[in-house]
Amino acid sequence: MKAGSLLRFMVRVAYPFGSIRRVRRGPLRGSRFVVRPAMGFSFVWGRDSMNWGWFSGMVRPGITVYDIGANRGQMTLLFARLVGPTGTVVSFEPVPTLFADLIRNCELNGVGNVRPYNVAASDIGGRSGFRYSEALSTQGKLSDVEPEYHSVAEEVIVRTCRIDDLAGELPAPSILKIDVEGAAAKVLAGARQTIERHRPGIYIELHGPEERQAVKVLMRDHGYTAKELSGVDVPDPTDGWHSPLWCVPA
Repeated sequence: MKAGSLLRFMVRVAYPFGSIRRVRRGPLRGSRFVVRPAMGFSFVWGRDSMNWGWFSGMVRPGITVYDIGANRGQMTLLFARLVGPTGTVVSFEPVPTLFADLIRNCELNGVGNVRPYNVAASDIGGRSGFRYSEALSTQGKLSDVEPEYHSVAEEVIVRTCRIDDLAGELPAPSILKIDVEGAAAKVLAGARQTIERHRPGIYIELHGPEERQAVKVLMRDHGYTAKELSGVDVPDPTDGWHSPLWCVPA
């Protein structure tokens, strides 16, 4: 058996899918979760691949964070801990199996400050095709976005909604975290009024040219600036590769 295959085998023996484990290190230390693809060994040991450290310095107690593209709750659990009992996390995840894990992970930790939505944030409400593979569970995306960014996956149908259409039932966001594998342009288009009214900070993971252009439009139409997480200004997100970006009102 090759070294890489042996390591994966040992990890799976120690962290079998469906088992419940605790995070051992980092800002989520002590949290419990169900082991699944993309939520296992690295999650247990608090690897900062999801920028936990950066978010820990940005998210304050009492605020509201929208976790758009919540997957199994990897970031929702962190945000829920950081905003505390007086804050709120609004989580959007369209894939039913991932959404079920998100709910379960919140239940395992007695989290009561999360409002979960089993929908994809988009520019229209209704239903849409969504490309998804359990083997690549963090790479699912709406079928009609970023044709250059794709993976081998089957199409399922998911519910969609505009964030603006939920404005009457949701607390105003202080931060939008957007990681939607290419659909950020749709998310931002469906949140125009929310962005203009509340001026949240927007963290966005980029995956292709449509999303880079969407950030450029955000900067032009809403008066935002964009920076790398290191603080370096990004005057034109379509010039070169910059991801993730932190966008704030100028």
